[in-house]
Amino acid sequence: MTPGAPQDVWPARRYAWYVIALLTLAYALAILDRVSIALLIEPLERSLHLSDTQFGLLQGMAFSMVYSLLGLPLGMLCDRSRRVPVLVGGLAVWSLATICCSFASNFEQLFLARMMVGVGEAALVPVATSLIADYFAPTERPRAYGVFVVGSSIGTAAAMALSGLFIRWADALIAGLPSLFGSHMPWQIVFILCGLPGLVLALIILASVREPSRKGLDTQVTSISLRPILSLFAQRPVAYGCFLIGTVMNLVCVYAIVGWFPALFIRAHGWDAAHTGYALGAVGFPVSAFAAVNSGWVIAWLLKRGHRDAPVLAAMGCAASMVLFGTAACLVPSGWMALVFYALNALFLNWNISGVYSGISAMTPNRLRGQVMAIHTICSGLIALTAGNFIVGFLSDTVFTGPGGIAWALGIVFFGCGTAAALTLAVGRGAFREAVIANERE
Repeated sequence: MTPGAPQDVWPARRYAWYVIALLTLAYALAILDRVSIALLIEPLERSLHLSDTQFGLLQGMAFSMVYSLLGLPLGMLCDRSRRVPVLVGGLAVWSLATICCSFASNFEQLFLARMMVGVGEAALVPVATSLIADYFAPTERPRAYGVFVVGSSIGTAAAMALSGLFIRWADALIAGLPSLFGSHMPWQIVFILCGLPGLVLALIILASVREPSRKGLDTQVTSISLRPILSLFAQRPVAYGCFLIGTVMNLVCVYAIVGWFPALFIRAHGWDAAHTGYALGAVGFPVSAFAAVNSGWVIAWLLKRGHRDAPVLAAMGCAASMVLFGTAACLVPSGWMALVFYALNALFLNWNISGVYSGISAMTPNRLRGQVMAIHTICSGLIALTAGNFIVGFLSDTVFTGPGGIAWALGIVFFGCGTAAALTLAVGRGAFREAVIANERE
């Protein structure tokens, strides 16, 4: 901001909410392009001769490796340059990369295309959070972030339903226009249909979204050093160690749900991919919307009653749900029973991520919160997203090799990681409370 620029001049409210709508739609498309591959497991494994282990790597490591590591440098780029072109570029890259998945003829080519999806999507959250801060005054900003986050929470359910629709469309295009699509496999057309909306949205954002002026008294970027964050972790090792490990273990289960639950219904219960996508989307959409609201309410309710460790308790609730409802969803004999337990578990999924946001904020000094959050994001990507997909695929290939083996592989991940998360978080509760008290005194 130039010297003397007014601090209280904000973009028009209606236009700012228009931008939020576009950013939320971009988030939904990012999730669509990220998770749609889960419904294509059977045709992809047949066409490209993939194992479950390789498929787990495609869903996890191929994406998370670059997505996690590029988040911080792209955040720095947002602090130093115009953000709208970065957003448009990222959206175009991940949409084109999704379309390129349709041209892959082997594991290596599909792995590379999935990496490029991660490269493009790594720009979204840093750019969106920065833009929102300059489109909304501080008093309105929480609601704007809330809309953006709720959009991401229900995006997975919507992505599942939309992927199921695209599978039906692909079959119809091949049957109705054989001269154009007769040589394509349905999974190839699905990737193309998933990627095209992002290119359209990129053009809309480029044409209609203006770069807002940066707000704040000090918009100069300071030098970056890891010394303060390392010192903070050294002062409170149990609080941060248990909190980070416990919440990341919960996310291992979350990513296993996103990556492998469609395969559970397809293989163990004999549902087709389109039906599976519709069912998971129809159930997950309203439950996720409710969960996005109740997670924050539960933490606020606990805090009002004097529980300084409310974020830890919320994350422990998510872990308990994984052990009880998540494991049951995998092992029950009926697909409809599995869907019921899937819905019950979905009620508590957002308790973990809401606990992360509020917990890091409560025990971390303001000047270091962004860095701690970045470290948690890196751990979530490199550990949770990679492990949650790889372990299930590896167990399915090597231990539980029968037709219903995917159910036992998933069940072990839910029970084991959920239990480990609950115990780790319980060990760190006292240290967390002490860290919160110490931070309030600083």
